[in-house]
Amino acid sequence: MTLFKLTLPLFFISGWSCAAISANAVPVATQGFLEDSQFTVTLKNVWMLSTNDQQEQAGIGKQNAWAQGALLDYQSGWYQETVGVDASWYSVAKLYANDDFAGRDLLRDKNGHAEGFTKIGQLYAKLKWEEGDAYARLFAGWQQLYKFGVLNVTRSRVAPSTWQGIRAETGWGTWSARGAWVTRFSERDEPEKRGFYTLKSNKLIDYIVTGEMSWSPTKYARMTWVAGESHHYLLRQGLETQFTVPLGEKENLLLRSAWYYNRGLDEWEGARGFTHDAQHFFALLGYQYQQIESGIAWSKTKARLENGLGNFYWHMGKNTRGAFNSPADGEGNDYVNDGEQMLYLYGKYRLSPELTVGVYGNYGYGAQYQTTALTQWEYGGYVSWTPKSIAGFSLFAGFGPSYSWKLVNGKPWLTDDKRTFHRSKGIGGGVTMEYKFGLH
Repeated sequence: MTLFKLTLPLFFISGWSCAAISANAVPVATQGFLEDSQFTVTLKNVWMLSTNDQQEQAGIGKQNAWAQGALLDYQSGWYQETVGVDASWYSVAKLYANDDFAGRDLLRDKNGHAEGFTKIGQLYAKLKWEEGDAYARLFAGWQQLYKFGVLNVTRSRVAPSTWQGIRAETGWGTWSARGAWVTRFSERDEPEKRGFYTLKSNKLIDYIVTGEMSWSPTKYARMTWVAGESHHYLLRQGLETQFTVPLGEKENLLLRSAWYYNRGLDEWEGARGFTHDAQHFFALLGYQYQQIESGIAWSKTKARLENGLGNFYWHMGKNTRGAFNSPADGEGNDYVNDGEQMLYLYGKYRLSPELTVGVYGNYGYGAQYQTTALTQWEYGGYVSWTPKSIAGFSLFAGFGPSYSWKLVNGKPWLTDDKRTFHRSKGIGGGVTMEYKFGLH
């Protein structure tokens, strides 16, 4: 059955490829729609490991999941340089998973048992206009919104998540703007298409609207203002900046920062994250010299929550995925608790055009729960390999331990004397192999 699920889309794509080739061979032309169409196949293999004594305490063992995916993407050409249609088919097969599966958003979790799935991930119509350095584009249907305003999809698992709605993009010279209106979401580990809901009362959120405006005066500088709202539920705004300052022919200074602000609206219940509003800020200073890059970052969060430890909640409600471009979004921990400050260090070395290795570390401090100071940290390393001898192939592997605090009923578990807390610890990591090639 799994083989059928993986091969059926290939027959479908092959049929379309033959149709496109035939269109080029006969006098009947489609004015670019079929002649310029492209098919891309991505074979993706992901293995993920997660061990945490917090999970073991809850009766959940080590999480070990392995999946194979086939992602088929079709992009039509532009009919009369104006109209087109794109589509994507995602198929994920389970290779291995624990019996007491708790998920890493890799495979479908069906009552504690992992299973594969297939779905049409993207299907949208597109429209464009171009004149000199000015352009406007419109897309309607199911589509990926990667770091788009306050919304996001992740591409680190086998299948990406997608949104249903309308997005528009426009630009002129050094200015660009994007906006989207969405009504449903399909997560990366399931085929279902779901609406948005409030976190506590489970009320339907009719839609999410988001937009951003960017200014790039040079290729070394970019400033972006983002904003978005879950209808009557949550409002977010932010300012992101990134600058590269050339110091020499192969030497650069890197500057990045972001400020995000959340405010609960009429339907906000203060059930998770914060009571009324929250803020997060980070700044990063990096240095590049030839094949070496390193840097340090600092962040701080304010997110007061009555009767609990607040945090900066960066999604936009249940069944959503928010954009959060801060190193406080760690590999193992999230350093966004009320009053928490974070230090982040990283370094990477490009050993060759094909091979890069790197290390990182996060340390969070300053958060308190019932006057008890809380600290957490993590560190790790990774390797990335993209051999030129195998076009379209890449391999990424990363591992590291993380340390935080254990939770009871969603709150930090303090010792009886309230002087400290019970420490949680775990190890996480994964290996991803990807091979991408075109059929036409």
